[in-house]
Amino acid sequence: MGYGELGANMLGGLVKRHEVVTVLTHVAEFGGLGEPDVEQLAGKLGIPLVFSATAAEPDLWRRAEELAPDVIVSTNWRTRAPIELLRIPRLGSLNVHDALLPEYAGFGSVNWSIRDGRTEIGLTVHFMDAELDTGPVVTRALVPIGPHDTAGAVLSKLLDEYVPVTLRALELVESGHRGERQPATGGTFYHRIGVEDTRIDWRDGTTQVYNLVRGQSDPFLNAWTTHNGGRLYVKVARPPERGYCGTPGRVVRAAEGGVAVACGRRGDPDARGLILLQVATEDGPPVRAVDYFTKMGGYLE
Repeated sequence: MGYGELGANMLGGLVKRHEVVTVLTHVAEFGGLGEPDVEQLAGKLGIPLVFSATAAEPDLWRRAEELAPDVIVSTNWRTRAPIELLRIPRLGSLNVHDALLPEYAGFGSVNWSIRDGRTEIGLTVHFMDAELDTGPVVTRALVPIGPHDTAGAVLSKLLDEYVPVTLRALELVESGHRGERQPATGGTFYHRIGVEDTRIDWRDGTTQVYNLVRGQSDPFLNAWTTHNGGRLYVKVARPPERGYCGTPGRVVRAAEGGVAVACGRRGDPDARGLILLQVATEDGPPVRAVDYFTKMGGYLE
C-alpha cells in the first residue's frame, strides 16, 4: 500500500528481496497531489495494481483474502486503512512512519520536527491497528537534523533509510517478533499542515521564524507572509550575523547577501531579525530577495 515518491521508493526496494503480489495505490491526482510514481513503477514491473481512496471496499478485502499475503507493507498511504484489511495477512500489516513514535504521530512529522527545533528524527516500522500510528513497534532508524537542515534535506536523508529499515523489520517479523507496545500516554499527534499553518508571525523570535522557513522548504508548502497586499513565499532565509531590530515585519535594509527583516519582540534576546535570501510571489518564479525588494522600508504582515 503506497503513494507518491515514498511509496515507489519502497516498492522498488521490496521487489529485490520479496515477492510483491499486488500493489494498492491511490489514483495519481488523489487529494490534488498528482503523484503517479507508484502506478508507473508497478506498471513497469508488471505487478497487478489496484486503485482505492480508502481501502474500505469489501470486494478489495475479498481479493486480499484470496491472495493470502504473508504481510502488508504501507508507505505513504494517505488515508486510515480499515482494520478488516489489516487483519488479513498471516504475519500482520506494517506501516513505516517518518517519526520516532510515539512522538509525532499523525501528519507532517518532518515539518513539525524542524519547526519545533528538534535535533533528530527517524523512521518507525510498526504494526498497524485501528488507530493511526499506535501499533507495536518492530524497529526504528535514527536520522539527525542539523541546525540548518531544511525539510527537503531531511526528507532526502529519510528516503535513504526507508527500504533498509523495512527489510530489517520484515526479517524480525518473519522470525516471530511481534513488536513492542507503545505507551498509552505521553505521545503526540500532529494535524495536517494547511496554508494558514505556514504563515509567518513576525512577532516570533529569529529562531522560531527561521525554523518555520526551513521546516516548510521545498518540496513542501513554503512559509509565507504578505507584502503590498499579496502573498509572498519565503523560500530561503538564514539567521543574521548581527541583529536587525525594531518593529516586527519591518523591511530594514539590504544586508549579508539578502534583505534583513525585523522580527521578535523588543527586549527578547532572540529578536534579531532574519535575512531573506530567496522569495516568490504566488504567480512568479523564485527570485533573490535583493532583486524583489526594490526599495527598503515597508512592512511584511
